[in-house]
Amino acid sequence: MEELLKYTSLPLASLFGTVITVGGAISAAFVLIFGLWLSRKLKSLILMRAGTFSIEKRTATMISTLVFYSGTALTLLITASFLGVRLQNFMVLAGALSVGIGFGLQGIANNFVSGLILLFDRSLRVGDYVELSDSLRGTISQIRVRSTIIMTNDQLEVIVPNSKFLSNQVINYTLSSDNRRLHVPFGVAYGSDVQKVRQVVLQVADTLPFVVHDDPEFQPTVWMISMADSSLNFELLVWIHGHATSRPGGTMSECLFALHQGLVDHDIHIPFPQRDIHVKDAAGLMSAPSAKK
Repeated sequence: MEELLKYTSLPLASLFGTVITVGGAISAAFVLIFGLWLSRKLKSLILMRAGTFSIEKRTATMISTLVFYSGTALTLLITASFLGVRLQNFMVLAGALSVGIGFGLQGIANNFVSGLILLFDRSLRVGDYVELSDSLRGTISQIRVRSTIIMTNDQLEVIVPNSKFLSNQVINYTLSSDNRRLHVPFGVAYGSDVQKVRQVVLQVADTLPFVVHDDPEFQPTVWMISMADSSLNFELLVWIHGHATSRPGGTMSECLFALHQGLVDHDIHIPFPQRDIHVKDAAGLMSAPSAKK
């Protein structure tokens, strides 16, 4: 036993003027592994037990993330104390890190602070359907301290730096409500009874299951938007909710399928481009003598 204690007291390295022994390094490694394991376990436990205590998934995600990173920070402090590193030495390390941040880690620091703001601000939450650009829409699956993961409708996971959500415009379709107004364009041929068109289209809208029907404030309506060269152009405006909000392309397709079928069933014609050609003095052109060469 004495021999073992003798080996554990052997110096291994030096950090900020503090001699790290073999025993201190072993103890620190054990504390580090156990602390990180415990932090991850607590994070998973909070997410698993959220339903038992009637906690929303979004709130549970925020709490579990804070617990994980707080536990990780505490683990690092305890590990450093087992290594014999004193508090004033951390101040030296913090000063060195500040210089590094000033020269090359601005982006990491920016994303880290942005992640903390997103966790507390709650303008973006796990499960929200967001749009960052015309080519990037999806559901937020994770909010991490450095980045946020967006799952697109094609099941692509896009990792977005947190600073993008604070510096750019973000459309959140489900922030306060999942109701969204959808504009469905369509056209009919000239000569169609426009009042009948309105009636038929509203009847079709009433049959769509994802359209809001029971709220008088969000009733479907039909707008006539233009009289074009070959068609009378309309828009069906419907309020959609639930899963339909997060799949706008599929929802638009279902609306167009239903509209086309409804118009065809009521003998309302779909327009196609038409051109009238007028030929003047055709007989004179046919009998005119050819020019001499």
